[in-house]
Amino acid sequence: MTVKIFSFLLFISLISCKKAEIPISKFVGVWYDTEYIVPSLTIIKIKADSTFSCTSGACTWQGFSQGKWKIVGDSIELNSTKSDTCYKMLPFVHCNPFEKRKDSLTISNCNPKGRADFLIFEKERFYIKNDSLLYKLKSSSKCPDTLKIIFAKTQKIRK
Repeated sequence: MTVKIFSFLLFISLISCKKAEIPISKFVGVWYDTEYIVPSLTIIKIKADSTFSCTSGACTWQGFSQGKWKIVGDSIELNSTKSDTCYKMLPFVHCNPFEKRKDSLTISNCNPKGRADFLIFEKERFYIKNDSLLYKLKSSSKCPDTLKIIFAKTQKIRK
């Protein structure tokens, strides 16, 4: 009888165990880049309504994106929504800027008028470590494993 009760209690305790998920509110907010390949400023705004926006710039270049997010395990996954305006598209992270590639456009055969590019977030995942938002590098980005893309809730001081 004792074995049955012990087995039952063990079973109940095991099925009640659940991995603690990171609250969505930890991701929601404005995140500023802290490190990147070139001097730049990238800001990601994650909103409580499951949308996000991103602005980025360096020297004379500007980029932006907008889209939806969802929680995947302990990470947040960002995916851009399509734009109905003509822009050149670039991946959010691509470490070979001198690679020859055909320009992708938000609308086929359009002629982009402005200087801003549309940044594509395609299953881009971020996770929280301490008080930072860290990007999970994809192998398709062609970036070295040592590259860290980290965001913080406070903007870095520029020299």
